[in-house]
Amino acid sequence: MQAVRNRNPRHIPCRFELPLGKTLKLLVPEDETAGWAMAAARARWKEGHKAGDGYFMFCNSRMVSTSTTLKSLDDKQPEEVRFVVRKEATFG
Repeated sequence: MQAVRNRNPRHIPCRFELPLGKTLKLLVPEDETAGWAMAAARARWKEGHKAGDGYFMFCNSRMVSTSTTLKSLDDKQPEEVRFVVRKEATFG
């Protein structure tokens, strides 16, 4: 993981553990927010979700606000920031 950080010093490696056992890895600019990272993950996530599904992100067993900066979550360097994404029925 340190080699990835050395090649991309202004980016943070992130791992998204998605529902149904899927995993997605992204390099996210360090000044972006968790909401931006989730939008990027949903854009690259090809199957298993619809527009009306509610997804919630957790990092270090805590729910992450969309306005939280990734730099503030990057406290276990050189490891990546791990997000667990949970699907919830929010509209009925």
